[in-house]
Amino acid sequence: MALVLTIIAGLYGVVMPAQSEVEGWRGLMPLHSTRTDVERLLGAPTKSHGVASTYDTKNERVHIFYSGGPCKKGVSEEWNVPADTILSLTVHPNAKLLVDSLKLDKSKYKREGDPHADLVVYYVNLQEGIRISARMLEDGEDVDSITYEPPAKDSYLRCSNSSAQRADANEKEYLIRKFDEYSNIRFSDEKARLDNFAIYLQKHEPDFKGYIIVYAGQHTRSGEAKARAKRAKDYLVKVRGIDAARIVTIDGGCREKLEVELYALPSSMSPPTPNPYLNE
Repeated sequence: MALVLTIIAGLYGVVMPAQSEVEGWRGLMPLHSTRTDVERLLGAPTKSHGVASTYDTKNERVHIFYSGGPCKKGVSEEWNVPADTILSLTVHPNAKLLVDSLKLDKSKYKREGDPHADLVVYYVNLQEGIRISARMLEDGEDVDSITYEPPAKDSYLRCSNSSAQRADANEKEYLIRKFDEYSNIRFSDEKARLDNFAIYLQKHEPDFKGYIIVYAGQHTRSGEAKARAKRAKDYLVKVRGIDAARIVTIDGGCREKLEVELYALPSSMSPPTPNPYLNE
């Protein structure tokens, strides 16, 4: 991880030793750093929506997802950390950055291809919580993004799923809620949202199913909503390793614009019902 930090720091003109003990990105560590730490370092976000913030700087775009709060019976939080604690952080460098320049110990990373794009590859290190997305060019693999997630050593902070397994009728109303929702965003941004969805499903394996509801927009091309649902499912199954039987895609009908909703529900519960109408 220190070697990745050394190269990324170079984008800022900051010299960092290759053997730095600092973890995370610029000192921001999932499950240990907070929204306050982020804003002290980066200032006010370019965009912010609930538990997600985006920063556009001169050198990169940064997406950060925060905790909604610690473990609580009937509430589907995945990590036992306070609200506004960083859960994951994804950096998209604006400057060209080759994978080879990161000096990775590739024996610690699993290299995976993207099922939707022949020229896209991923390097995944679950022990350290690092995911790198890159595009294959003639002169090497150009980094599209580096995602920092909780490392394996912090797995003790995961919430127990016992409350969900014991959920009764009175608790179901808390469980039937959207995990996430977004509109026609870039696939690189969507993958960051799907990564968090996959982490949650893996925590609740095999008791939860994931549902992807896609609503076509009024000006959406024929078949586009179906293709978007398949792309999202393929990413969860082929890249993140979720059992295909646990991911269900649902045609939500039509809304004013294309929208995607993600639900994670106990397998014993009925699938969520689409709402093809705009909220009043």
